[in-house]
Amino acid sequence: MRWLYYAVKHYKLGEVDDGSPIPSTTRAAVYMLDLDVPPIKEQRAIAHILGTLDDKIELNRQMNATLEEMARAVFKDWFVDFESGEMPEGWRVGTLSDLVELKYGKALTATKRREGTIPVYGSGGVTGYHDEALVSKPTVIVGRKGTVGSLYWQGTPCFPIDTVFYVEPKVSLHYCYYTMSQLGLHNLNTDAAVPGLNRDNAYRQSVVIPSADALQKFDAFAANLRARMDSGNEESRTLATLRDTLLPKLISGELRVKDAEHILD
Repeated sequence: MRWLYYAVKHYKLGEVDDGSPIPSTTRAAVYMLDLDVPPIKEQRAIAHILGTLDDKIELNRQMNATLEEMARAVFKDWFVDFESGEMPEGWRVGTLSDLVELKYGKALTATKRREGTIPVYGSGGVTGYHDEALVSKPTVIVGRKGTVGSLYWQGTPCFPIDTVFYVEPKVSLHYCYYTMSQLGLHNLNTDAAVPGLNRDNAYRQSVVIPSADALQKFDAFAANLRARMDSGNEESRTLATLRDTLLPKLISGELRVKDAEHILD
């Protein structure tokens, strides 16, 4: 039952400690808890409200995955397979250094971060938030230490820390992102003790340098898809915030179903 799923999240049943020397959760410990269980009709109504929000979030995720697949497919067709032909006249083979400058992130420990909305990036992705950006325009984050070669598109201001590079593009950032995703940067680890990506090794990787016209056309196409993905992500963040606000109030009975329905209207 979907209501039970949300009740488990609200009461954090998976975190119940049974009091043993090694912190753990047992069925007996969970069975001892007192839960407020509303009538089945209200359970279904609560599950419907919260489930509708989660379903929309999942739909946005699937749509964004489809849009990303479209962008990758077009990139591959144009710039890898050359539309099943030879490399067009006027294009050439260069190196990654022709496309990007890989700039070092800056150290920012958790204790020095101030409450804010700017995402802080490590090689594993977003590690927290800060009130100040290191990079004020769209960029690509590249894992340098730890998760070597990881790539993250970031369309808003962010703070890359010292375990990553961030991209300063010399051509379309969209083209740089999809080109780098084809290079297998995760295979360029040069340090056996601490996984690391050497910038010079990355710069030497062979890439296709298309004509300015082809770059412009791909940039327009990819930018349109990215705008739709960003819109879906923003809507999902709003829906998730609303869900997380409603969940404890509905499960605890603080907010009645009919009042929650008014909020959703």
